Amino acid sequence: MLRTVVSSVRVGVRQPMLRAMYSVESSGSASGSTGASTSTSTPTSLSDAEVDAYLDSIQELRQQFKTQGFTPESALAPPGKGKLDLAAELERSRTIPFTPTEAQRAEYDALRGVPLPQRTDPVIQQCTNMIMRDGKKQRAELHISRALYLAFLQTRTDPVQLLKKCLDDLAPLMVVKTFSTGVAKANVVPVPLSSRQRTRIAWKWIVDASKSRASSDFAVRLGEEIVAVSKGTGSAFDKRDQIHKAAIAHRAYIKLK
Repeated sequence: MLRTVVSSVRVGVRQPMLRAMYSVESSGSASGSTGASTSTSTPTSLSDAEVDAYLDSIQELRQQFKTQGFTPESALAPPGKGKLDLAAELERSRTIPFTPTEAQRAEYDALRGVPLPQRTDPVIQQCTNMIMRDGKKQRAELHISRALYLAFLQTRTDPVQLLKKCLDDLAPLMVVKTFSTGVAKANVVPVPLSSRQRTRIAWKWIVDASKSRASSDFAVRLGEEIVAVSKGTGSAFDKRDQIHKAAIAHRAYIKLK
């Protein structure tokens, strides 16, 4: 950063450039402070002596870096000391006692009973694994991230919570399974689904419905389908209703223990 600043200073326009820069900053801050009631203090213009001292300091640093190079021991040394013993300073900093402030104590007390957030969300991981192909999980994560970002741009809500709500609204509560009875007629019994099973079915419907969209980008199609499901206009809701109707029709075969 310092080298960039030093290299940007030209010999012919150093003082006019600095004076113009500080005059523009001070005038802009002054004009902004007149329109606002709560304004911060504006920087004053530098005098010629201050500008010359600033430029001389930059020239000294340039000459020092050219001849000696940059070393943290010499650059961080206090005035009057040639080099700084970094190892000794590190050991000294470890022995300095830490005394928390009242605000830090209050924040600690407020967060004492809060559990640590999970590094990965299990629902997002399950959806990522379902769209992963040939073991390319990073590519699947990129598709999920882009789809959730596009959904966020359209809804302005938390995309992870939006996806979970879509999966919960779309997922069926139960499915019907056929059990053999040993006679000619088999029993069709409604069977409840677990949370992972419901998520798997709902996500599969979302991915299948996204294939019929016009965009050639998979993440765009996926994001559009998530937004459609959040609005209740997704085509997969018909599948859920058909499964629930079949379960209601065969509710007589449910055996309660």
